[in-house]
Amino acid sequence: MLIRIETEVRPTEDERKVLKALKRLFNAEFQLIERGEGWKSFVAECSDKSCLEPLRAAIIGKALSSTFKSMLRSLIRGSDFLIFKLNKQAAFAGVPSFAEEDVDSPMGPITVEVTGSKEELIELINWLVGEESGSDIQRDTNRRTEGEPLRS
Repeated sequence: MLIRIETEVRPTEDERKVLKALKRLFNAEFQLIERGEGWKSFVAECSDKSCLEPLRAAIIGKALSSTFKSMLRSLIRGSDFLIFKLNKQAAFAGVPSFAEEDVDSPMGPITVEVTGSKEELIELINWLVGEESGSDIQRDTNRRTEGEPLRS
């Protein structure tokens, strides 16, 4: 499994504050990459879910498991790729909050991309929301793949 975390640092942003927001939700080594004309990005890659431990703790600690479970579940749809975006300003406060559209995060979102087998993605979602058994996610994911509606 490969996990990639990226967010842009806009010319008006303080790099230290952006890095602080990232570190509140991710345990990863971020590299600052120059994009040109004053634009930069922080990027990290890891092959172990432990880099998501602070995100997991925040999801569980703030009672967001149900929200994250249903949202992340809807994003895999039988593929081997999961991508989701988080609000950078909320991350600075240590709160994980989805940014469904870039406009939901005025300073640009934090983008998390996970590549792995469908089983790995299901296990990761379960782990992120504090569930060890993946049977209900597997069943609902299979149902969605077959075109049946997801029951809440």
